[in-house]
Amino acid sequence: MKRGTHPLLIGLLILFVAVRLPGLSTPYQQDEFKFAVAAESGFAQASAFATHPPLTAFLYYSDAQVFGGSNMRVMPLLFGLISAFLLFAVVRRRVDERAALWSVFLYSVSFYGVWASLMLDTDGAILPTFFLAALYCYDRAKSESRRAIWVFFLTLALITGLLVKLSFVLVAGALVADFLFEKRRDLTVAHINYFVAVTLAFIFLTGAAFVAIKLLNPAFTIGGMVTHVLYYAHLSGRNYLQVVIQSIKAVFYLSPLLIAPLLFVSKDILKKVTPFLWYLALGFVFYFILFDFSRGALDKYLMFTIVPLCVISGAALSSCFVSFSPRGHMRAIIAGLLISIALIALLFTSPETVSLYPKTEWFSRVIRFDWNMLTAFNGGSGPAGFYVSFLFIAYSFLVAGASALAGRIYKPLLAAAAVVMVCTGIVYNAVFIEEFSFGKVYGNAETALVPALAYLATTDAVTRVNTHNDIGAYELKHIGKYASHFTAAPQFEYVAREHLPTFDGAFLVVDIPPLYDGFYTDFFNSCTILFTARSGFITSTVYSSCTWTKE
Repeated sequence: MKRGTHPLLIGLLILFVAVRLPGLSTPYQQDEFKFAVAAESGFAQASAFATHPPLTAFLYYSDAQVFGGSNMRVMPLLFGLISAFLLFAVVRRRVDERAALWSVFLYSVSFYGVWASLMLDTDGAILPTFFLAALYCYDRAKSESRRAIWVFFLTLALITGLLVKLSFVLVAGALVADFLFEKRRDLTVAHINYFVAVTLAFIFLTGAAFVAIKLLNPAFTIGGMVTHVLYYAHLSGRNYLQVVIQSIKAVFYLSPLLIAPLLFVSKDILKKVTPFLWYLALGFVFYFILFDFSRGALDKYLMFTIVPLCVISGAALSSCFVSFSPRGHMRAIIAGLLISIALIALLFTSPETVSLYPKTEWFSRVIRFDWNMLTAFNGGSGPAGFYVSFLFIAYSFLVAGASALAGRIYKPLLAAAAVVMVCTGIVYNAVFIEEFSFGKVYGNAETALVPALAYLATTDAVTRVNTHNDIGAYELKHIGKYASHFTAAPQFEYVAREHLPTFDGAFLVVDIPPLYDGFYTDFFNSCTILFTARSGFITSTVYSSCTWTKE
């Protein structure tokens, strides 16, 4: 390792942690709340709740025991930090140190990476750790004489990943595809027979591990795990609009910083990152074709793209900045800074909040170039919710895309285009991270929620609370006032018309995004407001004594 690399790597790892620390206190939402309650209730309860392979329950049970149920975002953060170090090690071997540092930088500042390493699930930080560990062992096994020890560690990493989540089969598939493609001209029948035997042995070992854990932990149910998989295995009845919406959200999370540099990728880079390309290709088939995740949090599952894109874009940017010098590119730096300031100014153009439903309304406004609106970012596995101006998002992508295209077409502009693109991408991600963590421009869900929870905790007259999207449910559970939750969506309206009017407690509503015109708005307009708190465009309200009646 070069002399100057150590301090740069340490600085990037410090940056990685620093930008994530404020997000540790983000409120749990929906699935996160259920995970936290099950994990702190005991290992058996966590195993019974989790419909994934057994290590998922063990990891989060351990998380709750070590850090406490209210601090369970610490464990994914630690896994994310390990992933960042492994990312450097893998890219350093496959490309070079410059590309490795760029990849870690992108992983550190990408908002998708930030949220992935704070989310209470395995897709964001835990699976990437085992993916990078497996890839590192795979590379060492191919290049060193002590091959047996690295094959052992590779097998261990793959089995461990599968014991966390079955979708880790994508990693095994990517490594197999990479190996076969690389050796395609040298394969013989004997090689194929040997490979099949090794594959069968691996399947046997993995199956034996599942059976052994089942014997040690009866609460883990293989049948429940299989049922969970089959729930998504169908071709009919897919909600393609939801797939498109979740995919667009994932693109927004990825940011121009991870997408625009793809225009600069060379054939040499592609040869060095082939396992990541196979991983992306297999993941696309898995999440968009083989299984239907339109009823799940697809934006959560698409986190598998973060690490590969950090590697590919990091290598591309590294090649763009080989001959870069601040003095020689001062005009490009000034242009990038001025463009960044202009983009930040777009945040303060008095945007309009829009409801989530009907979902086609958002597309209509985009087509009409009515872009001065706030886009809400939340989901079933979090985050609890924050706003970013779509005008800012759209122009950030346009500027970064135009810069990348100009650099691709006219080579003398390559370095200058890369500077503008990086400035734009950094500002874009900084805005997302700031609004997620602090919400100084458009409001913060936690800031609006905490006073409402304090009111409910000290108000003896309120004994049962029904909360929207399970925001605040963890805290309500611990003060003994959590009753149930509801989700204000058209598909649940029929049931809500029956249940909400008969509920004899209070309702907690954090309105991000705002409730759409219809039953839910009419229902809460008929209620008495007991308490309200506001942070920017986000309001938390406690309702009671609702008078709405069915027509």
